[in-house]
Amino acid sequence: MVVCTILAVVSAAVLPTVPSYDPWSWINWGREATDPHLSFIIGGGSSWKPLPVIFTTIWGLFGSAAPTLWVITARIGGLLGLWGAWRLASRLVGGGWAGALAGAMAVVGVLLTQDWFYYFLRGTSEAILIGTTVWFVDRVIERRHMQAFFIGAIAGLMRPEWWPFLGLYAVWLVWRVPGFRSPLKLLFLAACLVAQPFFWFVPPYISTGHAFSAATQAHDYNGHLGTNVLRTVVARGVNDQVTPALILGILAVVVSWIRDRNRLVLSVGLGVIAWWVVVIAETLDGYPGLERFFLPGAVLTCVLAGVGVALLAQLAGQAVSRVNPAMGTVAAVVAGAVLVAVWYPFGTTRARIKDARAFFPAASLAVSTYHELDHVIAAAGGRSAILPCKSSFIAINHSVQSMMAWKLHVVLERVGTAMTQPGLDFIGPHNSVDGGPAAVDPRLTTHQDLGSTGGWRWVRLTTPGLPQGCDGR
Repeated sequence: MVVCTILAVVSAAVLPTVPSYDPWSWINWGREATDPHLSFIIGGGSSWKPLPVIFTTIWGLFGSAAPTLWVITARIGGLLGLWGAWRLASRLVGGGWAGALAGAMAVVGVLLTQDWFYYFLRGTSEAILIGTTVWFVDRVIERRHMQAFFIGAIAGLMRPEWWPFLGLYAVWLVWRVPGFRSPLKLLFLAACLVAQPFFWFVPPYISTGHAFSAATQAHDYNGHLGTNVLRTVVARGVNDQVTPALILGILAVVVSWIRDRNRLVLSVGLGVIAWWVVVIAETLDGYPGLERFFLPGAVLTCVLAGVGVALLAQLAGQAVSRVNPAMGTVAAVVAGAVLVAVWYPFGTTRARIKDARAFFPAASLAVSTYHELDHVIAAAGGRSAILPCKSSFIAINHSVQSMMAWKLHVVLERVGTAMTQPGLDFIGPHNSVDGGPAAVDPRLTTHQDLGSTGGWRWVRLTTPGLPQGCDGR
């Protein structure tokens, strides 16, 4: 934990460090929860996630450092996930050289999962989700059930797909582990379970009167699933990890069961299948079924892939040693090297490496955009000119909406991704960081160019006959 924390802090100094769209929403809500001059309104941004906002509420007390503190927090989770993947894969094959090989390939697999470098660089909750997944399994294997259940509860505050697993785990603990029938541990289990609906539903209800706003927002977004929802969501699950990781993960379960009836490896494999079932079921029920929903299953698949590489290398060495004992170790090393090398020719592997390279300049562009917005706000006359009244509203390119709200120190609902009422429309470069410009309501027929700087321009949009005193200048 200490090493990962130090590395995450150092990364904030040496790597481009600016949150992405969703984290900016959580950072804004964290500030709203602690700033007496702002209302706490959960709306206008991304979907509500309790765990990030718990952190950002604390970091909100540190003012302008809050965005960086959140990214550091997410990166700590990401680094702990890599360490946990190594540790889990190593222990599943019994340690030693095979464990080192399994752990290394598990880490490679995690790094090559869909958008891992984006999650790590831009401070998304998925980096922490990966860490909680591998450490949950590790603690269960260690029979540290209190720790495991608490980690599972943390994961449940990021992804509700954890809830059925938490419920079954709680029943199993009370049924099979006598120590969990004590009043204190029963209270612990109950508190972790009650925390799930409390933090997911109560804050949105207090803020907006809509307890299920997160579920509604997710349900309303169709996720571009197309006409064949089942085929699309299964393809996304397959694509979340690179193809060789999926193949070797399946082989690991089969080989370990045939070889020595390894129940731990089989249990991890069944856990992956169960996760897929939950995600597919909710997608068929109308939720978007995005690739990142499969991440816990994908990460454990990568752990199993590392196990598969080590097991197949061991089997090759054992087979050769029966004929020539002196060559057994050499055969194991050669087989391991071949199994590592065959990852690269796969198209998914090469595509992920290419994507990883692209994420760094994109993160640098996000840092530039973050600083550029300061110049844009100053050139437009500052907050008092942009939002002169409490009812004033502006719009901006989609992906920087929550960043702009942070810069202007206002609630997210005053900065839109669509121009739905009179106000100022800030139009920036259409790129991977800024996103597309705000859609404009056709009723806003009067356009007045007010200024431009650094590739950005701002326009007053209104309708003839409406008062223009509070729509910025």
